[in-house]
Amino acid sequence: MNSVAVVSNLMDSLKYLGPNLAMAIGSLVLLMAGLWIRSSCVLTILTSLILVTAAALNIPNLGLLSTQYFSGLVYHDAFSSFFGFIIPFIILFAVVMGHYSKELLADRKAEYMSLLLAFGCGLLFMSSSNHFLMAYLGIEMVSVLSYALAGFHRERQSSVEASMKYVVYGALATGIMIFGMSLMYAVSGELTISGMRNFVHSVPADAIPYLFWVGVIFSFAGFGYKISAAPMHMWTPDVYEGSPTPVAALFSVAPKAAGFALLIRFFVVGLSLPVVDQDLVLLATKNATQPAYLAGGLVSWAKFFAISSVFTMFMGNLAALGQTSVKRILAYSSIAHAGYMLLGLTSQNREGLSAIMFYIVVYCTMNLGAFWVASLVEDRMGGDSLKDFKGLAKKAPLLAVLMAIFLFSLVGLPPFVGFIGKLYLFIAILGQKMYGLALLAGVNSVISLFYYAKILKAMFLEKVSEETLNIQGQIPKFILVMLFVLAVPNLVFGLYWEPLMSWAMTSLDFAR
Repeated sequence: MNSVAVVSNLMDSLKYLGPNLAMAIGSLVLLMAGLWIRSSCVLTILTSLILVTAAALNIPNLGLLSTQYFSGLVYHDAFSSFFGFIIPFIILFAVVMGHYSKELLADRKAEYMSLLLAFGCGLLFMSSSNHFLMAYLGIEMVSVLSYALAGFHRERQSSVEASMKYVVYGALATGIMIFGMSLMYAVSGELTISGMRNFVHSVPADAIPYLFWVGVIFSFAGFGYKISAAPMHMWTPDVYEGSPTPVAALFSVAPKAAGFALLIRFFVVGLSLPVVDQDLVLLATKNATQPAYLAGGLVSWAKFFAISSVFTMFMGNLAALGQTSVKRILAYSSIAHAGYMLLGLTSQNREGLSAIMFYIVVYCTMNLGAFWVASLVEDRMGGDSLKDFKGLAKKAPLLAVLMAIFLFSLVGLPPFVGFIGKLYLFIAILGQKMYGLALLAGVNSVISLFYYAKILKAMFLEKVSEETLNIQGQIPKFILVMLFVLAVPNLVFGLYWEPLMSWAMTSLDFAR
């Protein structure tokens, strides 16, 4: 390829990379601006503008054909564009939470926001990766920045400990994943997801060596670590508890969104075969070909994801029952919700995948809101235990009501959007006649009600022994407005969810 062709290919590729470049350049700008700008308000506004710009740069690409760019390293398609809007939205709320948090010192706000933008850039690469190397770089970029964010409150021992635990677990999971990818490459000779798809299309399922499937399972360890799927979940409660609460809120949603994007692309685009049975429609494309998970080989993927889903749900929900720290309760809750989302992959159909994407969006609103309330209580009461939430309905009635909305949605009670999200996941597996799995998922939803109810009981039913403090008067009105922004979708989409589900369905158009 001559130099002119190389430059032309590069310029063609750059038009798809606008959101990533906006975040990467913005991260460097903020890091340098922090040397002169000390106003946290100015830094927050600047970061917010960068994030809005990154999301807006997705819009011109929406009408473009799905394609691979940078010589097949990265995808552009409706699926990646979906996460190109969701990820800046998540980072934006983490920025605003950090601006008002007392856990983040004022002289470190520039570094915090710079890390968030770089973190977002890594998440975007994770959600659009086609090459194993690019997937690894995206995961490692997110992981290394996560270690720094977890230990950002370096004066607090628990924050430093959280960072170190994250490093140890992250290194182990990444090592296993890279080993798995090397096994897959050794068998197939392919390093791209699209190349892996061509390999499994060209070789009979029973002729593929078992070593390939071992590599796939090992690769799942790296993805499972990012989404907090059991048994790669052990880092989650300690890291969430030790990290500054805005960072814990970010960890609970952003890596999960990008991790599920990579997981779906890896298994759906890479490990699927055309089938005749229309009940097994896994990939939503404009083509007539309808693929489903590769049924042959070492593993039945439906059973594999079913076992992983059930194990993850029970590990998260049962462990949460005995917790007294609200942050640890929400941490174990996030593990359980990863298990619910894995139900969509178990179903092996288009409805299950769209249900995952729908659930990712609504989960972001309810979990960010719950963590933000926990952050406000911790800042003003000095802790995040259940006793710090006692009598919150008297100390800050509006805050207690908002927290109740987020918790009811997390449980999955109607008319909140969490109910609709779980309903679509249940419909997907019931459509495949997985009645036992649906029953176990329902049991887990009931279990989760007990530990969410402990928080509600503390807020509304338990009396405060000391004189009631007016916490609500200490909370800036802008924070309450932002919490309303998160609470409204939990109510509105619980009653009128078709537009959001329609967006999720149309985003299941993968570049091949």
